[in-house]
Amino acid sequence: MAVVDAAFKEAWKRFQTANIDSARIDARVLLGFVLGGGAEQVLAQSNRDLSDKEAVLFENLVQRREGLEPVSQILGMREFWSLDFKVTPATLTPRPDSETIVEAALACVDKPPHRILDLGTGSGCLLLALLSEWQDAQGVGIDASSDALAVAIENAVTLGLADRATFAQADWRTKHWSENLGGAFDVVIANPPYIPDGDIAGLDADVRDFEPRSALAGGVDGLDAYHDIIAELPKVLNLGGWVVFEVGIHQGTEVMKLLADAGFGALDKRCDLAGVERAIVGRRTGA
Repeated sequence: MAVVDAAFKEAWKRFQTANIDSARIDARVLLGFVLGGGAEQVLAQSNRDLSDKEAVLFENLVQRREGLEPVSQILGMREFWSLDFKVTPATLTPRPDSETIVEAALACVDKPPHRILDLGTGSGCLLLALLSEWQDAQGVGIDASSDALAVAIENAVTLGLADRATFAQADWRTKHWSENLGGAFDVVIANPPYIPDGDIAGLDADVRDFEPRSALAGGVDGLDAYHDIIAELPKVLNLGGWVVFEVGIHQGTEVMKLLADAGFGALDKRCDLAGVERAIVGRRTGA
């Protein structure tokens, strides 16, 4: 029968052997889940024995992580903006970097918006985080994946935001995707696929092999989605409305140029906590 602290250290060692960069925190999070709480439970219960049931469950979780399955998918949950979101293989795992998009939207919008549009909503994390802050706003999230939309709907219900969030299946790569959205919006947010196709093979295995490729691959230069979306923004964004994009490394300048060419002003870049340009902001100032 294993003591909690010994089980934690053994899992940590196994994850290091599997070349998992986040070996220590992953071991702590998974064991904390088994103990019935968060990672802090590993320290709080460090000297007690694991029950047989707990030991079997923990071994199963450790083996799955050794196979490089993301922790978020193993647990089926990921925290974002201090909210808990269900995640599945159909959705991109919410990442702390993407909180920059929420921060940028809150900072640049000068008055609370009435309507928000989230393009490629996935788990719904961006839209629902903003709705939790703008408590009088209504939001629409679209995604090409019906499986992802089912997750977003469930998250909206769980977070008590279903009365202000609507989700619909639409794909910006097709004609007329922007129709039937119920009118124009004050804010449009998007974390589109932006990884150049040739870079996909070099991604970490827990991203490349377990997250939806459609949420990653952005074409030859990673910018396909921005071209498609920006071309339609005048149809979905009110005059004076704001768009906030997440972008990949070294893409900010090019996305700003695309927005400027489309008549957008008040262009700005926002960095994530690592100092990487992560959000591009623009305001629709032209007809």
